[in-house]
Amino acid sequence: MSLAKTIAPDIEELIRENSPDLAAAVSELHPADLAELLEDLPREDRLVLFEALPPEKGAAVLSELKGEALRQILHQASPEKLGPQLDRVPGDEVTFLLEHVSQRLREALLAKMSPRDAAEAKRLLRYEPRTAGRLMSEKFARMRPEWTVAETLEHLKKIDPEVETIQTIYAVDAEGHLVGAVSLRKLFLAPPEKRVADLMDRRFASVRADTPQEEVANLVSKYDVFAIPVVDDENRPLGIVTVDDVIDVLNEEVTEDVLHMGGVGAKEEVMQGYFATSPIRNVRLRFNWLLLLFATETLTGTVLRHFQDELAKVVALSFFIPLLIGTGGNSGSQTVTTIVRGLAVGEIRLRDFGRVFAREAGSGLVLGLLLGVVGFGRALLWGSHTALAMTVGVSILVICTWANAVGATIPMLATLFRIDPTVMSAPLIATLVDGVFLGL
Repeated sequence: MSLAKTIAPDIEELIRENSPDLAAAVSELHPADLAELLEDLPREDRLVLFEALPPEKGAAVLSELKGEALRQILHQASPEKLGPQLDRVPGDEVTFLLEHVSQRLREALLAKMSPRDAAEAKRLLRYEPRTAGRLMSEKFARMRPEWTVAETLEHLKKIDPEVETIQTIYAVDAEGHLVGAVSLRKLFLAPPEKRVADLMDRRFASVRADTPQEEVANLVSKYDVFAIPVVDDENRPLGIVTVDDVIDVLNEEVTEDVLHMGGVGAKEEVMQGYFATSPIRNVRLRFNWLLLLFATETLTGTVLRHFQDELAKVVALSFFIPLLIGTGGNSGSQTVTTIVRGLAVGEIRLRDFGRVFAREAGSGLVLGLLLGVVGFGRALLWGSHTALAMTVGVSILVICTWANAVGATIPMLATLFRIDPTVMSAPLIATLVDGVFLGL
């Protein structure tokens, strides 16, 4: 059991008693544990506990909160309380928080923040959502390339405590251009008289403010860096995106892909958590996808109706239709999931289509052969005659090969036409495979 769940009953008791010891009771909790506690508390108790926190603690908790609890705090806590706390939250996280409130409340909160922090938040909000500009923090450690190591270390002692990180320090020349980067470890190990220009890495990854957040995450992962600088068209630094922001991006992208693959759709409120969506909204979001699948499923019904005379003559064949449909759908779903994952992480590119198609079709052929033998045996055990059992076995062989080929092709075609391949959800692939195969 987590720490938050262990102490939750005691905190609820203090809230009911309106105890002055409430803030002291949670003062030693880590912000992440305190955020979890707030999320576990009843709705009517969350605001009481949050407003009892000192500004520093409240700011740290805001950075950790998510889902329904975060939305409740942002909308129900007074701007007078939230404003000073937002001043203590890193600029990129303030931007994330302000995205979750109405324009009217956003303006009220900005008015209660310090002019400097409010101005930074407004600048970051001008960038498009899901880009490096929205993720970055403008506060980062910088130095001049002509400084010595001793001068740089002395400068770092006086740096703004709100700087996002000093793991990497960026060298900026007299014209304001980003010319290099040095790790703090390298500075500490270098002789004091050594010049920064002799230590810094001149070749390093950087991104523009309009770079998509998924590309930023991929670069941080590729080069294994703690932060990546954001620059303008003249290579002047605008800010940095740190690895903690990248982790959030990766979680968001994975969530989006999973929702698409399930045929739900990655709407904003769904992305924010299960309870963020009202039951009515939940029905509306799912209905569109189910209606599409319903329409495509009618293809299967149409095919079966077309062959009703043949099925009437060989009634036993109809017993195996669910088996064939299920096998094809499962095989296609496995393939499309594998291909979409490969496309997402960059392992598969459009130029690999031939290899991918041959590989998946071959896999489908082998799987179909193995499952076809099993299906043949199962049909015999059910008392079917040999010709019908052979028909079932061959059908399984064909549908597995067909399903794998379709599952490999459609995500690649979606990528070619700049459509998110995860939109080609597993249920949709399964439905198309079943309908077309039965027609064949």
